[in-house]
Amino acid sequence: MTTVVDPVDSSEVAVQERIARLEHDFGDLDDPGNPLGAQQFLAADEGQRLLPAAERLLDAFGLNAEFVPVELGGRLDRLDALARVLRAVFRRDAALGLGYGLTSYLAAVVVWAAGTPGQRQEAAGLLLAQGRMACAYPEPPERNDFLHNRLTAVPSGTGYRVGGRKEALNNAARAGALVLFADTPDGPSALLAPGPAHPDGGGIRLLPRRPTVGVRGCAVQGLAFDGGRDGDGGDRPVTGRLLGAAGDGTRLAEHVFPLTRSAGLSMALGCADTALRTTTAFARSRRQRSPSSLHSSRTRTALVNAFTDLLVCDCLSLVATRAAHVLPRESRTLGAVAKYLLPMILTETMDDLSIVLGSEAYATSGSYAIFQKTARDLPMLGLGSAGASASRAVLVAQLLRLPSLAAPAPDDDGLARLFRPFDAALPPCEPWGNDLPADRDSLLGSLEESARHAEGPLADAAAVLVTQLGVLRAGCAELAARPAAERLGPRACALADRYALLVAGAACLGVWRHRPPAGFLAGPDWAATALTRVAGRLDRSAVRMPGGARRPPARRAAPPLRRRPQLRPVRHGAGALVTVRTA
Repeated sequence: MTTVVDPVDSSEVAVQERIARLEHDFGDLDDPGNPLGAQQFLAADEGQRLLPAAERLLDAFGLNAEFVPVELGGRLDRLDALARVLRAVFRRDAALGLGYGLTSYLAAVVVWAAGTPGQRQEAAGLLLAQGRMACAYPEPPERNDFLHNRLTAVPSGTGYRVGGRKEALNNAARAGALVLFADTPDGPSALLAPGPAHPDGGGIRLLPRRPTVGVRGCAVQGLAFDGGRDGDGGDRPVTGRLLGAAGDGTRLAEHVFPLTRSAGLSMALGCADTALRTTTAFARSRRQRSPSSLHSSRTRTALVNAFTDLLVCDCLSLVATRAAHVLPRESRTLGAVAKYLLPMILTETMDDLSIVLGSEAYATSGSYAIFQKTARDLPMLGLGSAGASASRAVLVAQLLRLPSLAAPAPDDDGLARLFRPFDAALPPCEPWGNDLPADRDSLLGSLEESARHAEGPLADAAAVLVTQLGVLRAGCAELAARPAAERLGPRACALADRYALLVAGAACLGVWRHRPPAGFLAGPDWAATALTRVAGRLDRSAVRMPGGARRPPARRAAPPLRRRPQLRPVRHGAGALVTVRTA
């Protein structure tokens, strides 16, 4: 008798087994006797290094194989699965997840998108041999001086001789290969070059390490391509080889951003999960009369809101990562929504949890010290060339096109695959599939159809989203009718906020509609709570709570998304922490 194994099920089972293995090997984060526990990660962070035992564990696990496509000998076939595996690492230490893993992925994905077969094999061999890669992405017009590039490249033989400086790059000293975006005679181009850890990287001079408030275990330093490690000209200049066509670097970067924005933010949800677990443990340990105990309605509300926010972020990141496979022409917009909205929501979540913890939110030792480390690390994960300003520009461009876009088919099975988290039957990811602008907005188009299936409290919250969708469409039509010089301004930013929230709500509603038959996602309660949370940000006065009671009307209209001042812990003097309020 022959047993037939469903390849879809076997692929998902393999992902879950890898996650379970990582969680088991890392052990309990809160166990003081665990050599891979919170206290050890805090000590490594204080010493500004990655925990060696954790790096050895990831070497044995073969984490780099998660970044290499299956056809090149790795395990990468779905972006959402990659993010789920890496969350187990980010839950312990964001610096470990960024320094060991995400930085290499950000560089490798450019090679998978535009490299020749030989370049792809070379990069795959480096990663599978536990090597590291790093990437110097180009900056948008709103450039970031901390990450600034001043790289040039001129033809030299069969390649391009690289010159200039990159001010700050993670894993610079340990990189065996670099992906560089440099100015060439033909325009901005992408190059694959040997890194400082490669035998041919002698023409790279390492600049002093740059101290950072968050992810202190990551070695961030600059690179100077001046032909000699000590400035004596004794080493050969670094020569890079083109990735893709000459002058096509900006276009290439735009095509890979959807693969990096969504996946990186989805991994970072592991950090917020640790913050929520830490705060919950703190609240459970408080005495009954303490205002921070679970007996306090304020504390319970803060924890429920934080958990709900993570559900919303999880649904949005799921849709954004799977869109690269299912809806490649729309993946650029969905990736920008994730990059724009998730950092805002997670910042709010950390602020609310810090209120529950009180002074323990700043503790640098003890049972809850991991919270302050997470609070410092999370903002650094959103730092980069494709930040909030660049993402908002993508959203505003989508808003101007929204009135002319077609509606998706009501029962599109391809769209249904966008929402099923454990469905492995996805087409291969094609970075160049987003070369053409989308002719529809499938996620917003699915909102009204999904709302028709909702009942009870879920229907109440879904109705608010449908109403707000009408408001958005009217606002977009009015914006598109304005002269081009008047389209960018506060009105466009407010509509971008509203659009991002509606996309997040549509993601939650879609995941509920295409839910599995059993398990947590099968029930309507989580979806009703999540949509109530999103609807409350859109129109607080119109939302009914899941219990049926109506919220009291607000005295004045609430903004689409809170932009409260953020508290940033900064080291000052002899290691003292000073809290700085920033806009």
